Amino acid sequence: MHWYINAKTGKDSDDGRSPETAFRSLQHAIEVARPGDTLVVSPGAYDQDLPRRVSDARAAKLAVVVAGSD
Repeated sequence: MHWYINAKTGKDSDDGRSPETAFRSLQHAIEVARPGDTLVVSPGAYDQDLPRRVSDARAAKLAVVVAGSD
């Protein structure tokens, strides 16, 4: 499963299943994702400790990718 996160246009009340319905926070995505899922993070300014959240996600066996990166 892919979960989308966008600090600019996302809302944690959305379902996070597409870029158009992205979550706002990485923490919320971590809470709903399951091991083996992928978190797709859009570039932007996040109001959280992003390196720590990415580390938390990886510890939970979640893949983290930045949208638009190679």
